[in-house]
Amino acid sequence: MCFNTYIQHIKAEKYRQFGFSLQLLNPIHWFQFADDAAVIIGQESENQHLLNRFSICCQWSNMVVRVDKCSTFGIKKVLSKSAQYLPKLLIKKDLIPTIKTGESFEYLGRHFDFSMTNEKHKCKLISLIDELMSEIDLKPLHPKNKILLYSRYVLSKLSWHLTVATISKTWVVENIDSPVNKYVRKWLEVPISGTLSNIFLTRNKFGLNIIPASVKFIQCQTVLRNALKTSSNDSINELWKSTNNHTNIQYDSYNSTKEVLKTFHSQQENKLRDRLKCQGSFFENISKFSLSQLNAIWSVSQSKLPKNIFNFTIRYMNNTLPTRKNLSRWGISSSSDCSFCLHPESLLHVVAGCQHYLERFTWRHDCILKFLAKTFQSLNECKLLVDLPGFESPSIITGDEYRPDLLVSSSDKHLYVIELTVGFESNLTNNVNRKKAKYKNLIGELDQNFTSVKFINLSVSSLGVFDKECHTFVKMLNELGLDNQHQQYCIRKMISIAIRSTYYIFCCRNKEWTNTELMNI
Repeated sequence: MCFNTYIQHIKAEKYRQFGFSLQLLNPIHWFQFADDAAVIIGQESENQHLLNRFSICCQWSNMVVRVDKCSTFGIKKVLSKSAQYLPKLLIKKDLIPTIKTGESFEYLGRHFDFSMTNEKHKCKLISLIDELMSEIDLKPLHPKNKILLYSRYVLSKLSWHLTVATISKTWVVENIDSPVNKYVRKWLEVPISGTLSNIFLTRNKFGLNIIPASVKFIQCQTVLRNALKTSSNDSINELWKSTNNHTNIQYDSYNSTKEVLKTFHSQQENKLRDRLKCQGSFFENISKFSLSQLNAIWSVSQSKLPKNIFNFTIRYMNNTLPTRKNLSRWGISSSSDCSFCLHPESLLHVVAGCQHYLERFTWRHDCILKFLAKTFQSLNECKLLVDLPGFESPSIITGDEYRPDLLVSSSDKHLYVIELTVGFESNLTNNVNRKKAKYKNLIGELDQNFTSVKFINLSVSSLGVFDKECHTFVKMLNELGLDNQHQQYCIRKMISIAIRSTYYIFCCRNKEWTNTELMNI
């Protein structure tokens, strides 16, 4: 027999043999959970009477009440003011321990004291988050796994506290979000000047899908308020109505926890788009130009990268990599100019813009092209021409004036003209339009000699993001007979090669280029 059952049935006719009298106890409030029970009563004598009935019930059902684990807490009127006092209540002639004046007690995870400041619960929360985050920090894990532990373990440990504690969102932001963000910055190597808005985004928008504790707090309060609002108990509904004011209004405005997340993500997107022009440029560009159906595959590819390259992608996206322009902005370097061309060394300049780095950019382009060539080389009944050493040149068909990167010709005279471009995110669509105009006449000429000619304008960013025009590439993979699993593998590898080669180019900035061997992954 559990106390929940006891409390639900104590007023039933068959239990009146215990001597329970409804008329003597007015008002009564019960709060119970598992094997815990709490009684809130207006007068001390009535409380003792109810405890006597409770003791009889426990004795009848062979349950033992541990008096040493019980406690009493009393508040009464003294003249015109309320004051804490020490009630004297007994169970089987044993005095129940009292909560001393000024101290608090805990029930169902919530702390109660006379002033209701909740200071002890706040201190407990701060200690808990410090303990959990420092423990995760000490583990030799990849940053993505540390963040996963935070998202799935730490937030779940905080959920009950954030539901029952009387705290504000501002307090959570200042005392819980702040230390959590400090650890996240440490794991991802994001400097204090870098925004975390990028990583708060969902994975299909190139984020890590992290939510701060303050957002979890709003979710918990939303669940609590909705439970009161939709309860079948009229008294609970009245409790919701009577508290539908002040701070609770912000929680009552949400219908579900999903709505809380949607609002939070929307705020982060607006922040990146409207307020953080420099650090939000990556998000703004990929929002306009990326092929959304491949964004999830990009996230999978990112998660498989080693720690140093994984963190590189995070800092790339919020533009906090140590380029000379950033170092000058941070007061670390006296000059922001590139050591080769004397133009400002921005991120765009290093990974896709410097004229002295053209050989490096060609190397990255050819690394991706080599993988594509090896992929198509395994196809049966297809002739492959690639603009790389060791392959037949596309100029055999196209001539020397126009030489696309790759030609795939099927046995039934269908020709795919593939032109690969790797550039900065802001230039994705510009590269598409430029290559489309360049090869327009060639496609018309080739159309006379083949059953069909399809131009595959494959525009990929330095960080492996595919332009919208790349839907023709996905369609081509289908037409060439690659199943869905093989297609995803191919795209993941292209993304990984793009990221790794860009990382290598960045590490070699302001150094002489000596590597000519194409990357094999």
